[in-house]
Amino acid sequence: MTAASRSLVSVFAARRVCLLRLQAHRSHLRSYSFLRTDHKVRNPLWHRVCSVSARQTTQYRSEVAEMNRNNGSAYLQVLGLGLDTADAVPSVLLFFDHQRYIFNAGEGFQRFCVQHKLKLNRMPNILVTRASLDAVGGIPGMVLTVADSSISHQNHDGLGSVGNFHADIYGPKGIEHLGKAMSFYMRMKGVNLHELQPAAPSEPDAVNESTQLIPEAAVSSAIIQNEAVSITPVILQPGSEGAESQPNKRQKTDDGSLPTGQEQDKAPLAACYICCLTSTPGKFLPQKAKELGVKPGPLFGQLKAGTAVMGKDRMVQPEEVLEAAPAAPVVIIADCPSPAHLPALLSSSAWEPFLHHASSSEAAASKSSTHQKVNCIVHLAPQQVVQMPQYQQWMAGFGTSTKQVVLNCEAVPSAVTLPSPATLQIKLNCIDPKAFPLPQTLGPDSSTAVPTEVQLQQSDSISKLQGSNLLRYNLRPASRVDTVETAEQSLSIPTIQGQLRTEMPEVMEAVERGQAEACSPSEEIPDVITQAGAEELEVVFLGTGAAMPSKYRNVTSIYINRFLRGGMLLDCGEGTLGQLTRRFGRAKVKDIVCSLACVWVSHIHADHHAGLPRILAARAEWLGPDCSALPVFGPWCLERILHTTAAMQPMPHLFFNQAGLLAEPQHEPSQEMQAAVSQVKAQLGLKTLQSLLVVHCAHAYAAILEGESGWKVVFSGDTRPCEQMVHAAKDATLLIHEATFEDELVEDALAKRHSLTYEAVQIGAQSGAYRTILTHFSQRYPKIPKIEKSFLTTTCIAFDLMSINLKDLPQLPSHVPAATLLCKDVSEEGDNIPEA
Repeated sequence: MTAASRSLVSVFAARRVCLLRLQAHRSHLRSYSFLRTDHKVRNPLWHRVCSVSARQTTQYRSEVAEMNRNNGSAYLQVLGLGLDTADAVPSVLLFFDHQRYIFNAGEGFQRFCVQHKLKLNRMPNILVTRASLDAVGGIPGMVLTVADSSISHQNHDGLGSVGNFHADIYGPKGIEHLGKAMSFYMRMKGVNLHELQPAAPSEPDAVNESTQLIPEAAVSSAIIQNEAVSITPVILQPGSEGAESQPNKRQKTDDGSLPTGQEQDKAPLAACYICCLTSTPGKFLPQKAKELGVKPGPLFGQLKAGTAVMGKDRMVQPEEVLEAAPAAPVVIIADCPSPAHLPALLSSSAWEPFLHHASSSEAAASKSSTHQKVNCIVHLAPQQVVQMPQYQQWMAGFGTSTKQVVLNCEAVPSAVTLPSPATLQIKLNCIDPKAFPLPQTLGPDSSTAVPTEVQLQQSDSISKLQGSNLLRYNLRPASRVDTVETAEQSLSIPTIQGQLRTEMPEVMEAVERGQAEACSPSEEIPDVITQAGAEELEVVFLGTGAAMPSKYRNVTSIYINRFLRGGMLLDCGEGTLGQLTRRFGRAKVKDIVCSLACVWVSHIHADHHAGLPRILAARAEWLGPDCSALPVFGPWCLERILHTTAAMQPMPHLFFNQAGLLAEPQHEPSQEMQAAVSQVKAQLGLKTLQSLLVVHCAHAYAAILEGESGWKVVFSGDTRPCEQMVHAAKDATLLIHEATFEDELVEDALAKRHSLTYEAVQIGAQSGAYRTILTHFSQRYPKIPKIEKSFLTTTCIAFDLMSINLKDLPQLPSHVPAATLLCKDVSEEGDNIPEA
């Protein structure tokens, strides 16, 4: 047997293996001795086949599906991330039975997927419209989560530790900086970044000084082309208003920042995507096939598949027994981030096949009649761009048969993207309105936008479709094409709170008992609390979960609010900016971020710092050219991540190694660091700003803050219980301690160097802290851990958006009984990132 023959037999043997594996659904497979006896082939899959278990059947079902795909369903779906908080560019999902394509993945993307039960490991293709943090901020967390679940799944099955994770990320120039930054804290095996370059500019003709140079949009070839879809990017290169004779030359100021007068420098490349679905065969006509002498059975299937078969006396071609194929659907993801990109968008020749021509000439009329229909266009441009007459004219050019959806916070002002945590917050508000304020993105005043109908120019030539979270535009099957489904959930605060009072009266009874106990405290209240003003100190928990976000808990971040003095962040997990917006509202969050005195990061694990670049970039955007560098204190390895990410988007900051904040640093801090620390302490009115080494990973720290008025706040970061924490928290006004695992999970706590619930409570008791708040809960367990009754007088449980004023510390423990009753029936099933 020749080598070619052996190879062919091996291929068929492998195919047969896959088919047999599929037949053994959820059971052990039969013997596959044919691989050695019938075919006399030494197949490399043999040893794996003999040990295949029911758990692996899903994988091989996918292999068979790869051989013969049939994408009978297809739709475009709005994933309204950022529509309520304006911290991310909305995402769009292009769905097929066997493929998924995600356009943009801003911060909070994986939490959004958990909320709406979208499986991250089914989304290996990410296409980015902007190389900016509002479009890519969720990719690192998404990759980490799916890769980790893939590796753990493989380990569980005994098939190795590498895992089978794979992701392709496409985006305009600048996306490579994201990959470099990610490589500093995760393994990038299986992650491929594809940078979409604009076409090389041709030599410009001689022009007058008054002539404005308008760059052409670069139309690339298809970057994805398969049996389901062809996706072609259109790269938009921003224009340079008032450009000199070298419009593409980037110039920088002496300090390395981009000049504010250069429109081109301020706006990086952007990308639009034209998605052309492949055509499907027309309806099969069995009666016609019979008339041509084709017998029913397998021959019908061959005709449906496009293969000619023998009829009564001649070959029958498929087109003879099939109706005309319906037009293949086309959708466009259009993103024009700024007016600087508009000339490139309008001048692109990529839209020519789809645009109507408004000329009365016969040639133009003929060309217009043969244009290709676009079923739906999703516009991600900000409202200031969408409102421009030139943009409106471009939209009208596609005709009234094209449905056009505008996605931005102004066009969709009432979106509720995370209904479950919002509902929980509304219920907690009944326990204590001050400690659990309502999300500011829910109220009627959370957006200053006027209705879409007023903002958008009304035109009979534009067929507008009101955008909403989870809006679905069907593309297949043919019977449902161009139909729309909506699934957005609205929340009524009075209704939810009314149902709580009616259906769970025991919660309100516990609230009343807690209020009565708070009015007659049995312990002495420290003078620093009784003498504090209403705007002395507030601690806001922006994220209280560990490792990855869940439905009810975001990853770690705490905002220390000193009111008129500004504030600081203790850790800054992914989605911190969105959580600040939910707590303070879209108008006030700008003041909060711009008045930050510093950011303090406990250690290098991504759930504690992945949201920092977005905070820094938003601050730079809001403060403009006068933005000063924000001090960032963190482990030394964080500096490389920030430096690399800053190449993608301006984010002025001054990084300082946490080691310089130790009580006894190994090396004398630089004069620059000493000046920065003094500046932070002066702005925030701090007597002490200090770090403490703890027992977790390398370079893991706790924070010690002491106010000039006498209060003391200690934050443990991630740690095992240790003597240095007891000493540091001695007589603290407030100890914030991680309690990742429940008391039974001793082995997990030891292996991952985290604390159990009772261990965290004991640290607070041993140190004599007045109040202890537990946070950083594992996402695998209920939202509220069990606490021994003997510790309830001093301990409280943190929730996302919980805001504790210094004056309200005495009442904290009284919230626990009511919160426990409230959460007892809330199921956590499905809250974690779902597996395949």
